[in-house]
Amino acid sequence: MENNKLSEVITSDYPPLHHMLRDLLISVEFPDSARCVVRAPVVPEICTDRGGVHIGVLATLMDVLGASLAIRAVYPDWIATAGLSIYTTGPATSGTIVASGTVIRTWQTMNVIDVDIRVKSSSSTPGTSVGCAIINFSRLPRKKDTLEVKVDSVTSTTFAAEGSGLHRHYLDEVGLRILDDRAGIVEIKMSDYIRNSFNAIQGGITALLADIAGQCVARAITGQHLTTKDMSMHYLSQGKVGPFRTRARVLRKTGDTALTRVEVVDTGANDRLLMVAMNTATLD
Repeated sequence: MENNKLSEVITSDYPPLHHMLRDLLISVEFPDSARCVVRAPVVPEICTDRGGVHIGVLATLMDVLGASLAIRAVYPDWIATAGLSIYTTGPATSGTIVASGTVIRTWQTMNVIDVDIRVKSSSSTPGTSVGCAIINFSRLPRKKDTLEVKVDSVTSTTFAAEGSGLHRHYLDEVGLRILDDRAGIVEIKMSDYIRNSFNAIQGGITALLADIAGQCVARAITGQHLTTKDMSMHYLSQGKVGPFRTRARVLRKTGDTALTRVEVVDTGANDRLLMVAMNTATLD
């Protein structure tokens, strides 16, 4: 396993040693050829002020899981995230997040992946379900600079390197700034820490922007301490310049819920639209 090409890519070419994927301590395992399992520990640095893991962080784990499966399905071509929907039944507050996914449909240009999300306190327990996800990946023709991955030889790997892990809150580490909470305007500048293998903003960071933007608006308009519970994301284009900024519009609200439409744009590329997300924030 240690000598396979994917391990070489993860430890040298991508991601760099100081990178969000490494600091989240993500591990990837293929129990069999049709299933992928991604794990990451729950630590305070990735949690909201109410104690549960940010939906944007969960989205990053789903993106890694889905990509790991989709790359196998389309090899030797490559993939890009097209859509990701996460629905949670409760917060992940401790233990280890364990997400298990399978490809449920493959077309010539698209793959659909179904994911079960659990939290485990130990490897011997079945864990508690905290949600599910559906991910769509587009198939991209291979280019000369596409990463070379010998997928069939990989059974497990980890992104963590020596010294990896968060020493301050994740939102601070990625450089997220709240510019206007009532308008749902949050921003992140481009850095090597948040780049993907296309040298664009990592899909999980785009999701994090939509997560925090929707949550800020929900709290402002309801006066309640809401947090993002469900989110449906549609990836439209790659963002390569930055800063990346959100704009939000509330579609529905009650005393303890809010549904917000969030757009993520690349301000350095004439406000190019990168994502449209539907963010549901609740009090429970």
